[in-house]
Amino acid sequence: MNRWAMAAAGVAMIAALAVGGYRNGQTPLGPGARFTVADRDRAMRRGLTFLYSIARQPETFGDWGHDLLSAFANLASTCGNREISDRAWRMGHERALEWRREHPRVPAAADADDVANLVYGSDAAELLGVPDRQMHEALRQAAARFSPVAFLGFDPAREPPPERDRYSVYQDALIVTYTGDHYGVRLGGHFAEVLRWLPTMRPYPARPDGTAAYYHGIYTVTHVVYTVDGYNANRISPRCFPEEFAYLRDNLPQAIDDHDPETLGEYLDTLQDFGLTLADPLIRRGVESLLAAQNPDGSWGNPRETDAYVRYHSTWTALNGIQSFRWNRVLPCPAR
Repeated sequence: MNRWAMAAAGVAMIAALAVGGYRNGQTPLGPGARFTVADRDRAMRRGLTFLYSIARQPETFGDWGHDLLSAFANLASTCGNREISDRAWRMGHERALEWRREHPRVPAAADADDVANLVYGSDAAELLGVPDRQMHEALRQAAARFSPVAFLGFDPAREPPPERDRYSVYQDALIVTYTGDHYGVRLGGHFAEVLRWLPTMRPYPARPDGTAAYYHGIYTVTHVVYTVDGYNANRISPRCFPEEFAYLRDNLPQAIDDHDPETLGEYLDTLQDFGLTLADPLIRRGVESLLAAQNPDGSWGNPRETDAYVRYHSTWTALNGIQSFRWNRVLPCPAR
């Protein structure tokens, strides 16, 4: 590390330590753990600061503001450390005000993807305390102009996802319909219509079947969990999705060995949604692997990566992977 990076890391650490005292700060994360609760909280603060710095870059916010608002809203509503969740909310609220300023109306030439992105951003902005009822009505009218295929690539009321790219198509359909239902704007179909095709996705690809297929399978499974439990808002029983739970649990060691923070973060939070905790040696090993891999600037992933999406999204999923959660309840299994 060069002297400038060392200085930046030192400043970040001093700033983190200056924020109040840690209750139970020296408590280990688990039996024999190398890291403490204070270490995790410090990593959360540093990661949030990095996300906020990315979100304040005009070009990146112009391209990905809707998704970055979702990151702040997600962390604010699920993190068990209230001081950290409040910090995420304040950062997100400020960015939501700016996003509303930049998106006062639905453009006349908006296509289905544009409308979906505006719904993502508007839904997150509402969660961050910046509603806009006129925009909501405008998006409802705009969405009605497009077919299910335009939004989802298939019509879930009538057919399963197409065989070609079926995992990526299905993952996107879960996200689009979940967000649309949550916001109250129908985006090509309803979430329950998409979820009912889940059995057609099984069995999921094994790693030897090819890297692309393997990762598409992983992200399909993690997004089934996210969209069912409200993105880490609730817990669900492994009995509800035994195949998905087994797939995540069995492949977690490989994710640790791959040193891929984005994928590892998604394994860790979804398995904790299923009820696993830091008392499980494998969960603790994964969390400690992420804590050890945080970059000096607070991010996760390759610091030389030039794609802003990869930089912030890897950091978001890593933060979800290491955080303590405050779940609302254990959900009943969805009707099949």
